Amino acid sequence: MSLFLFDIFDLFQTKIGFLKALFYYGILILPIPLLIMEFKANRNLSEPILRKGIPILTIIGLIYLNPLKILFHTQTWKTQTVELINENKENHKVEFQMKDVGALGYAKRNAEVYYLTKHFYLVLSENYDDRNFIETDWKRVDQNINEIGLK
Repeated sequence: MSLFLFDIFDLFQTKIGFLKALFYYGILILPIPLLIMEFKANRNLSEPILRKGIPILTIIGLIYLNPLKILFHTQTWKTQTVELINENKENHKVEFQMKDVGALGYAKRNAEVYYLTKHFYLVLSENYDDRNFIETDWKRVDQNINEIGLK
């Protein structure tokens, strides 16, 4: 659940689209059968209410976050260009990224990211400014990656 919240708020990201979609659809679908199973089970009313409360609170939280927004969040950010690389830590980069949002086109961002592995990374800043990187240990590379496959 914490990975879901980190991803919703763009703190922790993955590039594995199938894993992200599976996790999101599971979060959307799983609380409903859990709640039904809890109410169908023959239990005393003295059973802890927490068992029923967790699926109910999860459903309320999902409604608050808007299920359609969650479905549109299943797409992963794809790197188009690596603009800057930190000379001391090669996993620390500034990238131009795009995400397919269906009929709305592509969402775009310049993000300062720190790669934990090849497929998992932390987003340190979504609004990078060139002035923040003047006279520091950054090297401009402007390497074209084109993960989305645009021509």
